[in-house]
Amino acid sequence: MSRGASANQMRRTPALALLFAACIPLTSFAQEPPPPTPPPTVSPAPEPQPQPEPVPVPAPAPAPPADSPSVLSRAAGASYDRRETIPNVNIYLPEGQADVRLRKLIKNVLFESQISYRFINGDISAYLRYKYYAKSFTYKISVFDTIEFDVPAVGASRGSKEFQRVRGGLLLMEFPRDYNHRYYWLLQDDRLSFGEVTRSDNRKNNVYTKLGFQYGTQFDEHLNQIVGETRGHILPVLTAFREIGPQKWSIAAAVTQSAEVYTGDYRYTKIEAETLRRFDLTPTSFIVTRAHIGTFPFYTDIPNPIAPLPDPRPQIERYSVPEYEMFSLGGRQALRSVKNGPNFEGTGLDEYHATAEYFVPVFRNRDYPMWISHWNTLYAIGYAGAGAVGYKVDQVKNPAADLGLGAEASITVRDFEVLLSVLAAHTFSGPEEIRGSSVKFSIRTVH
Repeated sequence: MSRGASANQMRRTPALALLFAACIPLTSFAQEPPPPTPPPTVSPAPEPQPQPEPVPVPAPAPAPPADSPSVLSRAAGASYDRRETIPNVNIYLPEGQADVRLRKLIKNVLFESQISYRFINGDISAYLRYKYYAKSFTYKISVFDTIEFDVPAVGASRGSKEFQRVRGGLLLMEFPRDYNHRYYWLLQDDRLSFGEVTRSDNRKNNVYTKLGFQYGTQFDEHLNQIVGETRGHILPVLTAFREIGPQKWSIAAAVTQSAEVYTGDYRYTKIEAETLRRFDLTPTSFIVTRAHIGTFPFYTDIPNPIAPLPDPRPQIERYSVPEYEMFSLGGRQALRSVKNGPNFEGTGLDEYHATAEYFVPVFRNRDYPMWISHWNTLYAIGYAGAGAVGYKVDQVKNPAADLGLGAEASITVRDFEVLLSVLAAHTFSGPEEIRGSSVKFSIRTVH
């Protein structure tokens, strides 16, 4: 064999060997089945472990447009007027008065309309309010019209009935610093007219401004009346037990200045303050106390029209202060049994009073069905009050005092919660002209 043939044979030998090795397994598979493969050992599957639920990730809120209203702060967002945004009804007896409020909250704006009507003598009041909630303040624009009639004496003709009408508008700014501290500024213009055209203050305007400060609860009607709008507030017989927490206290103070500017015809300065405190004696019984003081450090006298003869006018008409701005010792906001005398003895320019209400539970957090209502809570209440009023500081020397018993209940009627209050009080000391007895009711609905 030549060297070339030998080289070619050596090159082919690896190729043939590889081909032969590849054909062996194929031939064996065709002629004889492979031995059975033992079944694989299956290990038990591990028990599934509980997986934590996925936490949803909220999508980022879209950025507000540049002209959108500012976000409410906690202080402004928790404002008193935002607490109830649906119809609210209040009934007062024996005055025979009903009060209905309709509210609509749209974003940062609250619209409110209110009508108060007294069925006995026909007094009627109407209010329209617009309130805007900004981030660090709120402002309210309100217009109103109130007319009150004097009940004619026995035997007098109906045409002889007198009336007094007050209509006007106001701007109220509130600056809440936090939940407890609030500052107020009020600008108001009242137009007065009376049925008796001979009155010296008939058809005049009262333009005044007020600066006020309030600490503590913002859900108390008496305190809100001092620092803000004086009309259209709820007048409960008793201090609602839910309006102030255990061992809490509140205070409101304001200075009002009326001036003869623009259409203003009055000039006076009024200072008023009231404090409220709750003392818890046991885990379920407590005492709610109030103390109020008010004075007019500056005002002018209206000259006697028939001088040097004795002044025929009642004392309430002799000063440059409207009647509705003066202090009253009686009614639902002061001593419950005191009544105004025939010459307004229960009214004056200087006044102070203090009251205490002792709440003792009859039952709490229960469900006693009665017809369509469910009685949840009932408190028995003991009441005591004392105070004095006059047109001069030296006249405030003979204080009046009264005592009373009452009750306050929380009742559920369908979707509404009803607060029922009743109090019977009697004056046992003080000027004879203002002594009296009274039984007062109030019914308030809260959705």
